[in-house]
Amino acid sequence: MKVQTTRFGALDVQEDQVITLTEGPLGFSECTRFTMFTDELGEPFQWLQSLEMPSLAFVVIEPSLILPEYQFSLQKDKIKNLEASGIDDLKVYVIVTMAANILDITVNLQGPIVINKENQIGVQVVLNDPAFSTRHPLFTEHPEDERGVKEAIENENKIASLRVAAAG
Repeated sequence: MKVQTTRFGALDVQEDQVITLTEGPLGFSECTRFTMFTDELGEPFQWLQSLEMPSLAFVVIEPSLILPEYQFSLQKDKIKNLEASGIDDLKVYVIVTMAANILDITVNLQGPIVINKENQIGVQVVLNDPAFSTRHPLFTEHPEDERGVKEAIENENKIASLRVAAAG
């Protein structure tokens, strides 16, 4: 099917690429059909594009790439609603909040999106854990000058590349 988007123009989306977020993301409960893809941002970032609202698209990333120890409990009824036989069937993403300064980019660890890899059914979970922030820094270093910025970005890219390689 062809889907017209504000940011990317017309997208050709196959039925097996449609992700159904059963409750819609927070603030957009009427939007339940999405697709996910990578563009010029490149991996590890992906776009979660609404198929119902052409202007709605979220940048997402797997949280394990930036915070390997990120874990949370998922209620059994949520797993059942996703029609998953276990946690190995699930993939977790967090929404990225972009910023003018690359070092100010954050991720929302309190509202992960959990998707069943097999059937593409997903849900955004709201975590009430004070250990997680809605604005967790994507980059852990905040250098003072331009040289420091370049070094921090290179260092974070190396770390991200290693984590992607380790994740397989």
